[in-house]
Amino acid sequence: MSDETFDGYKNKLKGRLYGLLCEKEKNGDWEKFLDSIIIELYGLGPNSINYWALMGKIQALRFLSYDAFRRTVFESINLVGGLDKNDALS
Repeated sequence: MSDETFDGYKNKLKGRLYGLLCEKEKNGDWEKFLDSIIIELYGLGPNSINYWALMGKIQALRFLSYDAFRRTVFESINLVGGLDKNDALS
């Protein structure tokens, strides 16, 4: 996978995380959306220290108050920028 393609993927993932926040705000089916993001990240696999922090934050979203949820989503979006390509994707 090229660096440009991976950067595009990271931007898409950031958009999905923001979409998760929007679903939560409109009382939509955000938990299924959250599950799909978690499954996708498992497929990406550990590739940097940011991956582990991102997974921990995203998996905790289910249990957070709205204010903590919102803050954690934005922290997660920032962590996505630090993801590296897994060697298997190179």
